[in-house]
Amino acid sequence: MDSYDPGTPQTAWWLPQIEERGETILVDGIVRPAAWPPPRLRLAAGGKPVPGVDYLELPGEAIGLRGMMPVGALFDGAEEAVLRLVTEDGKPLRDWDQFHLARPGSFAAVPLPPAKLTNRAIWLSPRVFDKWGYALKRKLEEALTPHLHAPWASLRLLDWGCGCGRLAKYLSGQGSYTGIDIDAEAIAWCRANIPNGSFELQGLEPRTQFEAGRFDVAIGISIFTHLREEDQFAWLKELARVVKPGGVVAVSVNGATSLFNASYPPSVREALKTRGFCDTGIENTLKGVTSDDSYYRNIYHTHDYIRERWSEWFEILAILPAFVGNMQDMILLRPRR
Repeated sequence: MDSYDPGTPQTAWWLPQIEERGETILVDGIVRPAAWPPPRLRLAAGGKPVPGVDYLELPGEAIGLRGMMPVGALFDGAEEAVLRLVTEDGKPLRDWDQFHLARPGSFAAVPLPPAKLTNRAIWLSPRVFDKWGYALKRKLEEALTPHLHAPWASLRLLDWGCGCGRLAKYLSGQGSYTGIDIDAEAIAWCRANIPNGSFELQGLEPRTQFEAGRFDVAIGISIFTHLREEDQFAWLKELARVVKPGGVVAVSVNGATSLFNASYPPSVREALKTRGFCDTGIENTLKGVTSDDSYYRNIYHTHDYIRERWSEWFEILAILPAFVGNMQDMILLRPRR
């Protein structure tokens, strides 16, 4: 392919602070509209604007979401609320922007990880990290279920890059769960605190201990966002080996929305147009955690590149823009063999 389209960004919004405060939930978030000025936007649950939230125009063409959401109005007797950005007529702004929020007090049996471990994963406090984990688990269920041939309770699931249990807390009770990661301290914490799951330390080499076809589903959140190109290809081959025919692989990448949020660095944009893949260099989040401080990178992909290069091992089932954290694109794959 002579050129690669970097793609069109989606309006992104995220909640770096969302914490329970008795009968209210504190929210402090940000919206980065894909075009400015944006339509009038509101945070809504069940199609109705959530009371207690103020909207502030911020420098850099962004909008702040700040306030105290009342638990009673937010959940209205339900065990879950689904937050979305809506326009004035109450319609969702875009697909796959939802943030699922469990009623306060739910899922309290598993403790929160220490801050040093949650910061390695995504630079969030433990309480917010936990809420992001639940929200992502629910979105994954909605996205993957149409492509599965069996109910979740019967699945053999691989969480590739499980960290300190962002998803494990919510997935380990469903079917047979295995989490692997290169962070020995995170794996030790998961083993000590998360029941009903198996946790294994993974080396940097793109080879696991599992037999071929072991898993029905493999999930890799923000892993291909950090791998050199040659490591990427080797891991694609390995994931195709350990996931059974008819199974599903769900992985995230930095695409157009991540590039937009990074203010379109010219070197990255030009590299994506030329090759569809860009390695911007070392990401220091895991410095000192593994044996090779240069292993963990900062990577961008285009959809054209994924369709062209990944198709050697996988059928591309779907590409869902700005899915993970309303930022990274989700790629749904099925092994070709």
